[in-house]
Amino acid sequence: MLTTTRERRTFMRMVIDAPVTLVRGSEHIMATCRDLSANGMAIDVENTCLFTMGETLKVSLSTNSNALPPFEADAKIVRIDNKGEFSQLGVEFVSVS
Repeated sequence: MLTTTRERRTFMRMVIDAPVTLVRGSEHIMATCRDLSANGMAIDVENTCLFTMGETLKVSLSTNSNALPPFEADAKIVRIDNKGEFSQLGVEFVSVS
């Protein structure tokens, strides 16, 4: 679908559709990373988990290689979209480890 509005993003997004672990305190939540950019990601998570705007959490995205450690970052929730059985979180990286 083509739109007439210009893309305002500074960084390109990569569609990756990969498992990601969200860490909130001692809670580990399995989710799916839908896309990734240099400053954030879009994450699908079941609606059984409640999140709030501005909440911070750690994201851990595994790699397919044992030689590479998982990508880990502290992130802040900047968008929450309810999509029926799941919600899509937009997170912005605060710090990358």
